[in-house]
Amino acid sequence: MRKFIAIFVMPILVACSKAVPPADPVADRKAVEQAITTWFDSALARLDTAAVRAGLAEDFAILEDSVWYDRDGFVRFVAGLPALMGGPFTLKYALTDWKTTVEGPIAWTSLTNRAVLTPAKGAEVRLAWRETAVVRKTGPRWLIVRYQSAPIR
Repeated sequence: MRKFIAIFVMPILVACSKAVPPADPVADRKAVEQAITTWFDSALARLDTAAVRAGLAEDFAILEDSVWYDRDGFVRFVAGLPALMGGPFTLKYALTDWKTTVEGPIAWTSLTNRAVLTPAKGAEVRLAWRETAVVRKTGPRWLIVRYQSAPIR
């Protein structure tokens, strides 16, 4: 029996123990924060609704200043922002104060989001929020599952 374990079982156990590389918490945190930053810079700042949608999980939900939106509702909200703001504008985001935790394919983070909104007509507006996100790794990408945004008053 010992010979059977040594010949057949031990090589399998050794192979399985090497199959999953150890997690790199620093790289995982950076990847999560980069996914959210890219979503802001390449999607929201450009009001690119296809890119906004692509960064969100199917079961996405956001609490945006006390209003709940699902993925489709949030994409419609983003598409309607120029009309809501009275015309075209540009946005520049600065995301700081990250507090990110990664556990396997799930991560959560809190951050400060400061933005400068510059309308085509009128003076720029400075905005600030405290935000929390839950993201899930789907294939090689981190997708936003839940998001909460509250203005700093």
